[in-house]
Amino acid sequence: MDRVIHGDGQAILKVCGCGKMHFTYGPITLHFDRDEFLAFACELSRAADLLRRQAHGREPVLGTSPHGTKCH
Repeated sequence: MDRVIHGDGQAILKVCGCGKMHFTYGPITLHFDRDEFLAFACELSRAADLLRRQAHGREPVLGTSPHGTKCH
């Protein structure tokens, strides 16, 4: 049986009977197994906390991405 978990905003997590998870936010859907999703959620939470601290001047702004991601 599939279960759907709605967040407060655009986030939807569909948990399939096979154990796969499909996380949808707006037009983007990411597919995970349970352990991958939990690791992703922890990393996303850490990134959000860092961004909040930077906005309040408690953390220095980081330099370039180690993965080569560019904005433009």
